[in-house]
Amino acid sequence: MEHVAKWSNFKYKGTSNKIVGVYPYRIGYNDKNGESRTIDVMVKAKPDQESILRVYQGLLDRCGIKLESSLSDLLRNSDYWTPNLKEAVLFKDFERDLTPYLPRSIGVYMEASSSYTLRLEETLPIGSVILDPDDDTTKQWAPAFFPITLAGLAEVHGRFLNNYQPLLDTGYFFVCDTKVMGQARELWQAFLEMLQESYGGVMAPEFVRRHQRILSTLPDWYAQVDKQPKTLLYGDVNPQNLAFAKTEGRFELSIFDWERAVISMPQRDLAEFLIYTLPDGFTNEEAIERIEAYQGALSKKAAVEMDKDVFYQGLVWMLYDLMINRLPLMMIVNKVAGKRRHSANAYANAHLLLSYLTRDI
Repeated sequence: MEHVAKWSNFKYKGTSNKIVGVYPYRIGYNDKNGESRTIDVMVKAKPDQESILRVYQGLLDRCGIKLESSLSDLLRNSDYWTPNLKEAVLFKDFERDLTPYLPRSIGVYMEASSSYTLRLEETLPIGSVILDPDDDTTKQWAPAFFPITLAGLAEVHGRFLNNYQPLLDTGYFFVCDTKVMGQARELWQAFLEMLQESYGGVMAPEFVRRHQRILSTLPDWYAQVDKQPKTLLYGDVNPQNLAFAKTEGRFELSIFDWERAVISMPQRDLAEFLIYTLPDGFTNEEAIERIEAYQGALSKKAAVEMDKDVFYQGLVWMLYDLMINRLPLMMIVNKVAGKRRHSANAYANAHLLLSYLTRDI
């Protein structure tokens, strides 16, 4: 192996005694005809569950968030649980189901007892678009990337919609349900208090009222989520995680880092895509155009039909989910590490989209 470059993820620095990070390599080999060849890969080495929980705890500590319960108890079986084992299993056992949206994996090592993983991932073809991994905006996107992403997400969701039992059978994937969300209410409440203290310029009074109402009624609306069709979610539809592979003169969505994968309503991935990619001050019409593009693509791929009104109600619930769960954590990451710089903007966009969808304040 010829080591050509090195990059290590800020999240895991100093948290593991194993090799951790993302490292580009060029591998030399002889093909079946004896000809010398090379292949460029990314070696992705990701730490164990305890290291990841320490990272989360460190983020909370630096924001002054104190919890009575352990993070392990609060996050068990959620989208934060065994993240690297889920990702490794997808690349190892479900690559065919996710083709062409996964980068090609050459080898996967899993240490199930600790949840440490290592993968060799082939780099994308020349001409592909891989954006700055710290850029969570769409400033560098070509116009075609928006419909490509919506269609790709709908394709993945359609393949697994109410067809996810093989994922559950691995023991690494879980359905995000009322029990899972309810067990972490202490954390969700602490998130809201952090937002009020650290993001006063974002947290307008109407935002605080809506956020608290969502938390207070969580058992009611999540009980309705439990009854809806579910699928495999990517779980982190942020522009910095998406690439576009060049194939036969066109681009194809390529999705990296499946650590947040979980079983839930497909509208959650859609909701996250919308709040990160819609322009500042977007109109209801702009939002509806993208929602209907996704819904139309999903209806063509999925064996399960969803009533339009039910679909839109599900989108509201998944915006609720993101607002109390994922977005505040990303805002903590921004506050502590300077990453996810537009997470606060995404949070505000979630409120704007909810105001269009529900006509409430």
